[in-house]
Amino acid sequence: MNQTTNKTTLKKSGLVVLLGRPNVGKSTLMNTVLKEEISIVTPKAQTTRDQVRGILNEDRGQIVFIDTPGVHKAREGGINAYMIQEVKRALDGPDLILYIIDPASKESAEEVLLEQLKLANAPAVIIINKSDQRLKRPEHFVWLEKWVEKCKNELLETKCKFLGVSEIAAVHDQGVDELITSIFNQLPEGEPLFPDVEILTDRSTRFVVAELIRKQLFLKLGEELPYSCAVEIESFKEKEKPITIHALIYVERDSQKGIVIGSGGKKIKEIGSDARKEIESLLDAKVFLELRVKVMEGWTSEANKMKHLGYLLQKSKAGSKR
Repeated sequence: MNQTTNKTTLKKSGLVVLLGRPNVGKSTLMNTVLKEEISIVTPKAQTTRDQVRGILNEDRGQIVFIDTPGVHKAREGGINAYMIQEVKRALDGPDLILYIIDPASKESAEEVLLEQLKLANAPAVIIINKSDQRLKRPEHFVWLEKWVEKCKNELLETKCKFLGVSEIAAVHDQGVDELITSIFNQLPEGEPLFPDVEILTDRSTRFVVAELIRKQLFLKLGEELPYSCAVEIESFKEKEKPITIHALIYVERDSQKGIVIGSGGKKIKEIGSDARKEIESLLDAKVFLELRVKVMEGWTSEANKMKHLGYLLQKSKAGSKR
């Protein structure tokens, strides 16, 4: 019997880690690709605390992006240690790393990123973001050629193969389509990691709602206070009309509680009102949102209190594919 073999093109599938310093545009890039705010974005650095996975499904296959906290040199322990842990976990077993650079950065500030790449076990592409500023601020781009060459040379003896450089302007969606094509070209053939092609993230709705509330804390409070805030969803009654959500905002000191509430409750009403609008857009339904503020002293530094709020310091390999 003659057997005819029909060659079919297998789809591509893989994990792609977004790595970079705070505020380089990692979350903006993922949100631009997915056309949804999966990872919250604010003007303040270190807004992202957790790994957040965003899932792109196309005819070509599936890309699972992992947005990570910004890598920075910070004091050891507590919430800072948790964020660095999340970065290291993400780098354990992806198919590709996108190392994103803001041209306004400096070589000395990027050294910590190069050290992370040296420990990674996946190929990497350097992504120069905000490339639209090249004509306005050419001085910001002078150091990049030398830095790219240094990265290329120092990664030669590591497991992190250097694949090249791309330029984008994530906030303007410039160069992003070309980047996605390049990513698909690098990914292996295989089944999707998440078979449900309708989902945009593996994070729960509760998590995303808590993040949208935390976003408003970053937008509406002073420079330092949002870093002492955490959000816990007490109850989420999705079957009620309107959907009823009760959330706790944790701070570390009584003085911070007063600032979040504001004079006559004005500040927390403002936070709640804007968060509710974004949550309603997310859920496509009317929402009743109640916010309360509670003091949990030292939560950003004490491991047991961090664990209660979902920030678990551990040695697991959750960044791996399976």
